[in-house]
Amino acid sequence: MNEASRLAPRPARVPQTRRDRDALRRERMAAPLDFRSTGPTRPRPRSQAHSQPRPRPATQAGTGTGTAARSANRRQALTAWGVLLMVTGPTAAAAALDALVTGDVHWFFDLVFVAASFHAATLVRRRDLLAGVIVPPLAYCAGLLTAVQFGVMRAGHGPVGQLASLGALLAVKPRPLFLGTALAAALIAARWAGMRSAAKR
Repeated sequence: MNEASRLAPRPARVPQTRRDRDALRRERMAAPLDFRSTGPTRPRPRSQAHSQPRPRPATQAGTGTGTAARSANRRQALTAWGVLLMVTGPTAAAAALDALVTGDVHWFFDLVFVAASFHAATLVRRRDLLAGVIVPPLAYCAGLLTAVQFGVMRAGHGPVGQLASLGALLAVKPRPLFLGTALAAALIAARWAGMRSAAKR
């Protein structure tokens, strides 16, 4: 027998009798099932298919970004009381510091008042736009009264003396009051006009 005939595949055993056919059937039923030979590719296991996270739709991400932006804008808006605190606090503090250092109110007090009034006018909410114009004169008077408490142009004691000192300071320094109030009023008017034009569209 040569080597070629020895390596040739042997023909499958064909059952001849019923007993052989039954034995072959039992062998096939007892053999383990192998699905790897059913096709070139295997189906992915169910556990692996569900383990990978599904990508979130782009619309949900965009919606979340827009909501975060709107909530941030809503947090930045100031109420009327917020505008009062934001302008009056720095103005009074600048008046006290200026009075302690120089004995009078000079350019530092003026600069702080104008900057605080303008910044508050940019952050006030739509329903309280009028507060951006009303608050700056009140904050300016509060700053001058603070300077009077530290001895700047004090005309006397008691409410009458403090009012007289306030009037004297207003007569001496009216320009910062007009400048800060005018800038805040111009910004408030521009915002109001933008709101009206946006509402008409």
